[in-house]
Amino acid sequence: MATKVAIVTGGNRGIGFEIVKGLCLKYDGIVYLTARDEDRGKKAVQKLEQMGLKPVFHKLDVTSHKSIEEFAAHIQTNNQGIDILVNNAGILDFDKSVSSYEDSKKLLDTNFYSLLKISDILYPLLLNTARIINLSSDWGLLSNIRKQTWFDILEKDNLSVEEILQFVDDFLQGAKSGKNTFMSFAGHYGDYKVSKVAMSALTFVQQREFLKLGRDISVNCVHPGFVKTDMTKGMGDFSPERGARAPLYLALEAPQSLKGTFVWHDCHQVNWDD
Repeated sequence: MATKVAIVTGGNRGIGFEIVKGLCLKYDGIVYLTARDEDRGKKAVQKLEQMGLKPVFHKLDVTSHKSIEEFAAHIQTNNQGIDILVNNAGILDFDKSVSSYEDSKKLLDTNFYSLLKISDILYPLLLNTARIINLSSDWGLLSNIRKQTWFDILEKDNLSVEEILQFVDDFLQGAKSGKNTFMSFAGHYGDYKVSKVAMSALTFVQQREFLKLGRDISVNCVHPGFVKTDMTKGMGDFSPERGARAPLYLALEAPQSLKGTFVWHDCHQVNWDD
């Protein structure tokens, strides 16, 4: 019988590490802890091994087409496909509430554009009944967008990937224009908000596409709560372990019929566009 496979991107620390740990404890299958930094990834695996758990490490830089392709080749060679994919990798400079164009582009490359690369390269390996969990944020709710034109477009039922890309590009062009345009688009931490709103929107569009293809694959996004991690400089309401609760619910416990939703940290569904 084929062994099931779960993958967590950015799994070496914070919420990602706790998701890997939770999967290792409860999931009957191989759990891949992936990370961009090989040394940090292997140290995270060693830490889990000391707890008696057995994750498998593989280097994965989600911003690199080549790195994702190498990981896909590994999966194709060693496994039957992918059953669970947790898109957790992300960055945020908590010290900069208003970023430069260059910093915003780097953040969006990691937090959003990487999902398109992953979709192209890893999604063809998804098995039927696979589950995709996108780590969004309460900053991924549509209400964070101040530009009414984009608010109206993003809440459409027939939203397209092309329109999401135009939304992100419009923000980046605004970031080039200066701080005032940056702030008028989404306020403080606008680049992070745009990345997570785009991620949320992409979740719903991709779910619709899977349904059109007749594939029983679920794609959901989740707000894990304001979690105390290195990224938030230790500020927050929850521990990383508590932050992993809702992502693990979507990966392991939620009914397969739960598709294309925005799930809150306490596991209840919310309307992302209210």
